[in-house]
Amino acid sequence: MTTSENGGRPDEVADIERQRAELAATVGELTDRLDVPTRVKQSASEQAEAVRNRPDLIAAAGGVLAVVVVLLIVRRRRRK
Repeated sequence: MTTSENGGRPDEVADIERQRAELAATVGELTDRLDVPTRVKQSASEQAEAVRNRPDLIAAAGGVLAVVVVLLIVRRRRRK
């Protein structure tokens, strides 16, 4: 049975290194999940990109906006 430089057996050292790597990955995932402002910005960015890729949605939103503006103008003119 040989020992490594820090006094442990090679298989124990390898196991400890694997556990450290798993723990680091877990801590990294938890940090990402708890970083809410970054997640919100990323989600908003993804949604904005999805809308930009859909010209039909942009046209529909523009049409709805135009109808609302026309209705507001008509209502104001009737009140005068």
